[in-house]
Amino acid sequence: MKQFILLVFLTMSITLSSQPLTQQVYGKVLDKNSHQPLVGATISVAGNSGRLVSISDSNGNFVFNNVPVGRNTVSCSYVGYQNFQSDPIIVSSAKQGAVTIEMEADRSMTQDVIVTSKTNPKQPVNKYALVSGRSFSAEETQRYAASANDPSRMALGFPGVQATRDTRSDIIIRGNNPVGMQWRLEGIDIPNPNHFARRGSSGGGITIFSLSMLGNSDFLTGAMPAEYGDVLSGAFDMHFRHGNNQKTEYTLKAGMIGLDFSTEGPIAKNKSSYLVNYRYSTLGLLNSIGLNLVGERESNTFQDLSFNIALGNQNSKSKWNIWGIGGYSKETQREVEDIANWKQYDDYATYEFVTKMGAIGVGNTVTLNENSFIKSGLVLTGQNIDFADDTLNRMKVSTQVNDESYYNGRVSFTTSYNKKFSALANMKAGVYVNSIQFNLKQRKYDYLYGTFRNLRDGSGSTWLIQPYWQMSLKPTSRLTINTGIHVMYLALNKQAAIDPRLSAQYRIAKNQTLTLAYGLHSKILPLGSYFYKLNSALPFPNKNLKMMRSHHYIAAYDNLLKKGWRFHAEAYYQRLFQIPVVNEVNTTYWLLNDLEGYASEPLVSRGKGSNVGVDISVEKFFNKGLFLITSFSVFNSTYQPLNGNTYNTRFNSNTTGSITGAKEWSMKKNKVFQLGWKLLYNGGLPLTPLHPSALGNNREPVLDDTRPFSEKVPAYFRTDTRLSLRKDKAKNAWQLALDIQNLFFNKNIDGLCRRYDPSVNQWIYRKQSGLVPVLSYQLDF
Repeated sequence: MKQFILLVFLTMSITLSSQPLTQQVYGKVLDKNSHQPLVGATISVAGNSGRLVSISDSNGNFVFNNVPVGRNTVSCSYVGYQNFQSDPIIVSSAKQGAVTIEMEADRSMTQDVIVTSKTNPKQPVNKYALVSGRSFSAEETQRYAASANDPSRMALGFPGVQATRDTRSDIIIRGNNPVGMQWRLEGIDIPNPNHFARRGSSGGGITIFSLSMLGNSDFLTGAMPAEYGDVLSGAFDMHFRHGNNQKTEYTLKAGMIGLDFSTEGPIAKNKSSYLVNYRYSTLGLLNSIGLNLVGERESNTFQDLSFNIALGNQNSKSKWNIWGIGGYSKETQREVEDIANWKQYDDYATYEFVTKMGAIGVGNTVTLNENSFIKSGLVLTGQNIDFADDTLNRMKVSTQVNDESYYNGRVSFTTSYNKKFSALANMKAGVYVNSIQFNLKQRKYDYLYGTFRNLRDGSGSTWLIQPYWQMSLKPTSRLTINTGIHVMYLALNKQAAIDPRLSAQYRIAKNQTLTLAYGLHSKILPLGSYFYKLNSALPFPNKNLKMMRSHHYIAAYDNLLKKGWRFHAEAYYQRLFQIPVVNEVNTTYWLLNDLEGYASEPLVSRGKGSNVGVDISVEKFFNKGLFLITSFSVFNSTYQPLNGNTYNTRFNSNTTGSITGAKEWSMKKNKVFQLGWKLLYNGGLPLTPLHPSALGNNREPVLDDTRPFSEKVPAYFRTDTRLSLRKDKAKNAWQLALDIQNLFFNKNIDGLCRRYDPSVNQWIYRKQSGLVPVLSYQLDF
């Protein structure tokens, strides 16, 4: 550990002679609603070395040829539009900077009284999201301490998201099950994009998104716009950036968890470009030095490939892009090597876990006129998850006790019509059409009868169709109203849902807003839950279950304070209904308490639940080398089975909070040193105790259903830090970073991962990882 820190500070002491370095920054200015170029907009770039000014040309393009390296802020002004200002971006000597500026028409310019307002640089890319959402960039993700360059781990620092595990990326929003999360890429839903993806959930180990590929994206946590369907809790709306269409560039990252290589450049200069990234990772290096991120007996490898090809030219009304992403991961657990140390069932239990996911798509945007455009996409996706459990005898001969294989493939088409009527009104209408193919199988050994039982056996195809309509109105200079409707139809069981959405934002003053929002959200069950197999007479008792649904109510107050500070508070209430439960009054099973897997008993859609709470955050946008976001949430997450009683959900920790930030210092010779930190806390997850009268030789745990989730594991607390040094040189730039997870060695109990030991009739809890240092090096050239 000391050697790692010493290496960073020794590198800082190296003195190299260099000349002042500059780089080109280019981009385009567009109307956010019509995507038309804005001619004659005034763009400025400001940093420690002064301010540069340019004007957009007839195609909305602008270029700065001599921008000093380091942090710079891009601003833009245009008559009739709200002023734009970016977060400070890194201008590197090795990579040209590309910025797309989307300007929003200013309703106040049409009024006799003009209301000037401050702008939130973290407002969502999706203009219809007025509340419970924020945008983020790839560079922002990287500066979050110990985020492993993973957007889902970065999100643990956002309001309403609770941290629970060191090794998983489950997104638990406001007490909701991670299954309620939706992942979207390039405007269309995709399967769980995680390595080591959880069966029937949205989480996993680490996402397959490389930061080298990502453009500005959105993270949403409630009452989402009407275009979002098949979702209960929140959404990651991811976007790939375009490669450099003027110059070929490369990035190489090497570290203790693997390699990452990307390249980008022009196909036809100033017209089309490519961007490709490949990652390979293994935790073997960490394991070899005794730092077991997952466990002493587990081994993990993963790799992924992504690309984005942008086609078109500056004057064309039709633009195309072809993109793809794919990932492979494998995790195995071996037995305790010495048989003499076999004391409990887990010591001689092994498993193999393999996941594959891929998507390839083509997108097209056609400009119809100066006020409207059509955007369409055709995507092929597929995901395969295989999981097998074995147990060994004293001769180390294995016997399989569980075998699962799940395939989910889709052919998806989406199209939307976008219309700007004026600065007062905009509309978007579209549809998602998904042809779904599936093959879902699970068989498990029945110790009572000494044979395998098929728990799940479904294959075939179905359709999921989702039309939507949404509109944004600005009746006054202070008021914005967004409304819409989303319709969803699942052909598998002929279930349909109609979900209205409504939000209104009132600007109290130039820096303060009050927002109210309502949304009804629906989600189909994880496909495997429809195909639980009871018997030959009634093979699929769950096939006709209804969609799970939730009313979202939100009231939010936002205050953009001086010097880049922001205060934000949201009160929310979610009322869930049509949640599958067992059709018995004395049983307290509720589907959304399952962390992973699929339902394994007959259910009815009669369960209810609620999430109510307050999220409060204080944030300092990146300015003068400092950014900070502090959030704290108090909430209550409960459910009701058929007996009408109210119980804690599995995710009801009641409190959760985080403090995340970083400070940069500019040094001589084009060096920048950064210190980052992250503190994570939640109040402890509830668990259902074992039944006190259960026999010790049961192979499966017998839970006390009369007291569901009535016990809690200790509170979770973790501190992470990050040290990095960035250096710009004449023809390349490098960055050396040390991320330290769990700086103070706090061994948290893993409340979401426990194994039942039938030999002692007890849960075996796993303590999470201790201190984990990850050294990495990045070279841009």
